[in-house]
Amino acid sequence: MLRLLRHLTAFAEFCLWVPRAIVRWLMMTVAFNPKLGPLRHVFTAAFLYVLFAILLVYVAAPIRGYIGELSMHDRLGYDAERWLATAIYDPKGSFVGTFDPRLDSLRDVNYTDSAIALGDYVANPDHKSIPVREVPEQYWRCLSFQEDRYLGGPLNPFGIDLIGVLKIPLTTITRSIAAHRPSLGVGGSTLPMQFARVIYKTPPSPDEGGITKLRRKLGEWWLAPVIYRELTRGGDDTLLKQWAANHIWLAQRTGGQPLHGVEVTSQVVFGKEAKDLSTAEQFVLASAVNKPIILLEGNDRLNAVRLDRWRYITEVRARTCAEKLITDEAEQKKVVFELMELAGGPPDPKVKPKLEAALERFAPEQVKRAEANPTIRANLLLPAARFGIREEMKQSYGFGWRDYVRGVTTTFDIGENLAFREKIDSALAELDTKWTSRIDPAYTLDPKKVTADKALPNVIVVAADADGNIVRYYEAGETAAYFGSLPARRADNGLYDSTRESRQVASTGKMILAVALANQGRDTAESLYADPQAPAQGLDTCAKGGSNGNRKAVVAFACSLNAPLITRGAQLGQAPIKRLIDGFGFTMPPAAELGGTPPSTAVVLGQIAGAPQRVQFMSSVILASLIGRGTKPVRPPTLIAAYDYTQKGEGGAGIAAEARPAVIPKSLIRPGAVWIIRSLLEAPLCYQTGGQSYGTLKSLSQWCARRRGDLRLHFAKTGTSVSLDPNATVDAWASGGLQFANGAAYSYVVLVGTGTASKPWARDLHSAQIAAPLLDVLLRDLADHAKANPRRNLLPPRRPASTPVASLRGAQRTLASEGTIARDGSPSDAQLRTLTANER
Repeated sequence: MLRLLRHLTAFAEFCLWVPRAIVRWLMMTVAFNPKLGPLRHVFTAAFLYVLFAILLVYVAAPIRGYIGELSMHDRLGYDAERWLATAIYDPKGSFVGTFDPRLDSLRDVNYTDSAIALGDYVANPDHKSIPVREVPEQYWRCLSFQEDRYLGGPLNPFGIDLIGVLKIPLTTITRSIAAHRPSLGVGGSTLPMQFARVIYKTPPSPDEGGITKLRRKLGEWWLAPVIYRELTRGGDDTLLKQWAANHIWLAQRTGGQPLHGVEVTSQVVFGKEAKDLSTAEQFVLASAVNKPIILLEGNDRLNAVRLDRWRYITEVRARTCAEKLITDEAEQKKVVFELMELAGGPPDPKVKPKLEAALERFAPEQVKRAEANPTIRANLLLPAARFGIREEMKQSYGFGWRDYVRGVTTTFDIGENLAFREKIDSALAELDTKWTSRIDPAYTLDPKKVTADKALPNVIVVAADADGNIVRYYEAGETAAYFGSLPARRADNGLYDSTRESRQVASTGKMILAVALANQGRDTAESLYADPQAPAQGLDTCAKGGSNGNRKAVVAFACSLNAPLITRGAQLGQAPIKRLIDGFGFTMPPAAELGGTPPSTAVVLGQIAGAPQRVQFMSSVILASLIGRGTKPVRPPTLIAAYDYTQKGEGGAGIAAEARPAVIPKSLIRPGAVWIIRSLLEAPLCYQTGGQSYGTLKSLSQWCARRRGDLRLHFAKTGTSVSLDPNATVDAWASGGLQFANGAAYSYVVLVGTGTASKPWARDLHSAQIAAPLLDVLLRDLADHAKANPRRNLLPPRRPASTPVASLRGAQRTLASEGTIARDGSPSDAQLRTLTANER
């Protein structure tokens, strides 16, 4: 043991003696050697710098990496999440753009061009990039060859390259001679150092001084070992490759924001996803590092620079990768030939033809800018839907939706929806002109007249197909009121709480009473209801008076008469109506919970609360029952056809338990009840007496299915919500569903209002005057959509030719028969609980 200790002591003494001996030798032979003259100072400086480089790379870097990892692990993980962008695709898979960082629910992105001081914390300018699922292999090979070929090897074991550090003095001399003034050289920027630069600092300025540059370089050396250590934890370099593919600046729009990352750059430059890039295209993007592609033309001088840079990228850097990295001669020739073809000229930004046509039609002055900037493109093509998409994701995931969602696919054709938006804007301008005397001076219906002193109320016009995919979406404002009111959105996590919803649905709630009456099975369209406000004459019209009389059920629903329906609802009982309110997802008024307004009265007066999406969902459930889909789950209308998940979100991870439950219509609506429901709910459109149309939607009587050969079914209900002043208009509603002769079926909702009784926007304006004209625009648009999108599978099966034609009553029963619920029974509590598991 003593011998071992003696050997260890001797070894320690030797280790201390060697550096002292080397330093003493160098001091005597170099620093204080008179034979070298003034050169001894040069040699001394060179030796000290080499010693500094060795200590930096092999001593300081590993120590900093290990210690820094302890304090920066959480910060680096958070920063990686903050940079995530969410891509948007149209139904055909065409890349539309990316979400504006200002739409992030977590407001932690500095989207300006300068640093922002927040107390002791400095928020540097951020970028947004679409994360790649798998890093393109040839991109990584070329990038590491060009930028950091010694990474992980003996010359760069901890994120700082020894050769690169040693190059700095040499490049300083050459640059100073060329510039005829002192100029700090370049070199040594490894990939981890570039990550530090692009993430925590602004890119180097061309005119930065030597001191600023030296300070920046020292900062990068300070951060690089920590980043490298964190991204290669356990020897796995997957995160390192992903950061290289996600965060490096690869392209620059002339005079605009740069594009970071392989995914978004490949979409703009080559018009394809990163996974579809050819080897030559991967080499081009890897070669654009530190020489970003200039996307758009400018003046003559800029165009010359643009062309020169593109040729340098393709003909020099990318070709070098092809010649050095590809060993197969045939493959090498193929890649080089493709690079020569690409070198013909800088690429113009790639946009799919339909999207480009939409930009040229609806934003002609912004076309070039939008083509090169995916954020601006999405803002222009999705002026309202982007807010709705964000809210829908937030209702599923909360504020942290971007951690789980890499991209979304919309449900509607973007060009068609922009044309529809133009039509609604025009209709709103006409309504504003027509009813300006009744509109509060603080409001306007014309989007072009919105100022600091004039606001638009919520204007919502939305239609969805039979599968719940929204095909037309119009909304004024940026709050996405279609998905619920602001007070119902929880401040702690962003999720929607329907029990906090305060927007009353007005007389659209009478649809619930129609379902309840039909479920009981005792009423017909000719049933008589006692009306204490009946007129002395004209009981078959919408006239009102002070007499007692009996009104037909069809008249009560056509004219939205409260008194007879309140009476009949009370006779029906509260339990079946309350089950339907809960089943459709509406909220009873607070007074009802305290023993006040009973459910039957609440649905008639429209005092139940629900988001416009929920009202449309009710219509879609009724529509499904009427077209024979009562056994299939119906989901709430959605703007998102499909999600592209991040690795964290795979398999639907992170979705809130209450998000988007589906409902089986048969659990709420008795199959044998569909014909009385149809009779009562088509009355606002179809009811006539004495050859004259009556009803709240008589202005749209031409859209009654009985009067059109291209319609099989159309039901609708309107409603007007008022404040304590019965003439103060708060909300004007219309909701319903229709099916065309070719099978295409749609549910819809129209709403104009503030949703707040204390903020009426007009006086003495009702849904027939406001919602009906907007609904007419929507219906005409849906007729065109149906022609282009027939749904024969939604039509009833053809009868065999040998089968005799049944009576109308028998045919109705055949179409309606989907189950065996008793005619005198409403759906039970157990049936109401027959809801599918949460659907995304």
